Amino acid sequence: MNSTGDSIATPLVRGTIAAVISLGTAVALVVVPALAAQVAGTRSTATALDAIIIALNVLVLGHGGGIVLSTGVIDGAVTLTPFGLLGLLLLISTLGMRRVGRALQLVRDDGVLRVRALRDAGGALGAYAAVYAVGMAVLAGIGRSADTSPVVTSAIVSGAMVAVLGGVLGILWSLRREATSTIPGVRVLELLPAPFGDVARSALIALIGLLGVGMLLSVVMMVVSVREQSSLFDALDPGIIGAIVLTLVQLALLPLLAVWALVILLGGTVGVGASASISLDGSATGVLPALPLLGAFPGPGDFSGWFWLLLVVPAVPVVVGALRLVRDVEDLERRDRITAWIAYPVAVTVGVLLLAGLATGGIGEGRLVHLGPQMGSLILPLLGMVVVSTGLVIMVLATPAVPWVRGQIAALRAKVESAENSEKSGISESSERSKGSGISGRSGTGGAPGSDDDGDDHDADADADADADADVDVDAEPRGSDGTDR
Repeated sequence: MNSTGDSIATPLVRGTIAAVISLGTAVALVVVPALAAQVAGTRSTATALDAIIIALNVLVLGHGGGIVLSTGVIDGAVTLTPFGLLGLLLLISTLGMRRVGRALQLVRDDGVLRVRALRDAGGALGAYAAVYAVGMAVLAGIGRSADTSPVVTSAIVSGAMVAVLGGVLGILWSLRREATSTIPGVRVLELLPAPFGDVARSALIALIGLLGVGMLLSVVMMVVSVREQSSLFDALDPGIIGAIVLTLVQLALLPLLAVWALVILLGGTVGVGASASISLDGSATGVLPALPLLGAFPGPGDFSGWFWLLLVVPAVPVVVGALRLVRDVEDLERRDRITAWIAYPVAVTVGVLLLAGLATGGIGEGRLVHLGPQMGSLILPLLGMVVVSTGLVIMVLATPAVPWVRGQIAALRAKVESAENSEKSGISESSERSKGSGISGRSGTGGAPGSDDDGDDHDADADADADADADVDVDAEPRGSDGTDR
């Protein structure tokens, strides 16, 4: 069988092998820590088989499935997904199918998909997802015991979803290629029709930023409550290996708490048990499991009204994504730009709602039966924040509103400057006339000190003397000897 996928058997076999390798890696990821904890647990009566069964139940939970417990302490279904473990399982599937895509050589040297590339990629992905889902069903059946019972149906569905999502990401990742002097580069998002590639890029920027904001808040809460967490850790006294396993469990749950924190920042409410919740209004928490990570939760009480200003924090990633979107689609046609402006807030809203929905679950049938975001409290504030943030960016950068305002401000400034210049020129002319009058008055007095009235009298006397001299000249004309005028 050649590696270019000329035979349909090649992608099917490669997908099957990749699924077996991915399942083996996933099993090792949970079984090794469980066996280590069993060996180091001197006070534990659990056997190695019990540790493996517990690990398989955790694997089902990590894929998003459910298990049923009947331990006496916890009875009922457990459906809370550890997001950290889910992320690792998605990464394993992504890397497995990335190797398959590279081996199938789906892209030619000129950067174009080769003939039958989509058929081969689809065949490999289908084989991968089918084998992975069947393997999860087998592992769920092996993980049954008197106290625990994985739900096989949920194991199949959740396993198939992880395999498909991770496999698609891996195939797309395999298409990416850096450009060289002779071979053009291939970018995954550029393969999407305009403007959806730009929308996908901007939505990913916003979602990653929102998750970062939630993680930042979680870390801050953990740092502030170090003393409470240390007390819980000391009370458990897990030992060295137990401490390592407990730390791994908390790391698996940390992304889940980050999503909860994000929901709170968005104005929603997170339920932490029956009649217990946390929001920006306050905290109403009761008795929680003895997990050190839960010591970061705030105690019961009302929060200050200033806490609602935290709504600005998750708006920042949405604004950053909108800025990137407006810049990327500015050269497209008007219809494509409008499509992108509408699709971006829809994609961000749907992405956050999916994350919040996955972060919802329960533990048993007691007071922890409802855990996670309350979706009804999240939809309206989330939609308002995303739409308003995106609309402001579009109004500022992509509409004539701001240029019009700037033009009006410039025109008003020009009028003010013109009026100021006219006033200054009028003051200058008045000053020059005043100076001219002062110089004329001082020259009439011959430089002697005196008032302006004295100068005016002197000028009048001089004019009268000049008239008298003229009369004398006329009368002094010579006469003849006979006494007549010549």
